[in-house]
Amino acid sequence: MPTDSCAWLDALVEVGPSPDVFVDAITAQTSTASTPPVRVMLGGYSGVEFDHAVKGDVDITACDRGKFCIHSSLSHECTRWYSSAAERETYRVVDMNGQRGVLWVVQFHESINPDLTREARAVFDSIVFSK
Repeated sequence: MPTDSCAWLDALVEVGPSPDVFVDAITAQTSTASTPPVRVMLGGYSGVEFDHAVKGDVDITACDRGKFCIHSSLSHECTRWYSSAAERETYRVVDMNGQRGVLWVVQFHESINPDLTREARAVFDSIVFSK
């Protein structure tokens, strides 16, 4: 996970499996803006939901490798990034018996057909986990 989403090369840090650690790390990133996490339930599991986006007018082309890194499953390369400042996401991070489950839905740009955005959100909202 980068602490600065723009200057992330050789600076990715591992976060443990705890949902709270993931949420704290992603919402504290430099160059990003997040809404305050709110508690949610997905089936029998508790978690939080928050929105995440590029802060202000960051020039992504000036970021490491031209990527605005949000999180990564690797220590040497970003695996989830934004390619434009118009991207934003809604995250749900769930505690599944001490392991984290992470779901997100992306809006790449405001010009995307609103019907497609609503459809993606409906699918996202329909996801639940059962114990």
